[in-house]
Parts: sequence; C-alpha cells; structure tokens
Amino acid sequence: MKEIVKNHYKSFSRFSVVGLINTFIDFGVFVFLFYVAGFSGVAAHICAFFVALGNSFIFNALWTFKNLKRDQLIKQVSAFIIVGLIGLALTTPVVKYLSYWIHPLLAKVVAIFVSLIWNYIGSWIFVFKNKPKIKAQS
Repeated sequence: MKEIVKNHYKSFSRFSVVGLINTFIDFGVFVFLFYVAGFSGVAAHICAFFVALGNSFIFNALWTFKNLKRDQLIKQVSAFIIVGLIGLALTTPVVKYLSYWIHPLLAKVVAIFVSLIWNYIGSWIFVFKNKPKIKAQS
C-alpha cells in the first residue's frame, strides 16, 4: 500500500505540473476567444479544452505516466479523448451555471479544479495504466 501511495504521489505531482501548463494554455485560449474573438463563455471553454487536450496527451504519455505505446497509439489517444470528453461534460455545466452568479473567468477556475481529480484517475486507469504482464505457462 505504501508503494502505491508513493507511486501515485510522484505521478500525481507530474500530472499536476502538466495540468498547470495545460491550464495556462486552456485559460489563455479561453481569454482570447472570450474577450478578443467574442465567443460565449461555453463556446470559448469548449474550444480551449480541445487545444489543451492535445498538449496534455503528449506530456502525460511521455512524462507523467511514461507509458506511450506506439503499437497502441490509436487506442491510447481514443481513450484519452473519451476521458477528456467526460471531463468536459463535467466542467461545461460548471462554467455555464456558475457564470450566472460569478464572472465566467472565476467559473472557469472552479471548473479546472473539478476536472483535476477525474482527469488524473481517468488517465491512470483507462489510458496509461501499466497492465500486469501474464507469463505464458510452459
């Protein structure tokens, strides 16, 4: 149990660093689209999400979980997109409904925290988890 906590602490720390970088990307695109391009809060949120998603896959595959499998790349990317879309489905209502009571930028910050735990667990379990190798019996 101690080893599991130690391993997750390390990978969660890396995941958080990647998440921070992606947050700057996501937030920057959101601000640009919302303030400069005139998108609604929800539309800016969705577009910014997809821009950050590509960056997130690359860094999480190569650095956080160190588990990019070239022979399973399509499967990993597909699973990562599904996990991300579930995260988007969890955060979009947060942005939409909180924007009625607080500024959309603050709603976006709340949505970032909502997605952190889901995205880590989803990425670890469904995308990058090392499956135990089964030895062939002789």
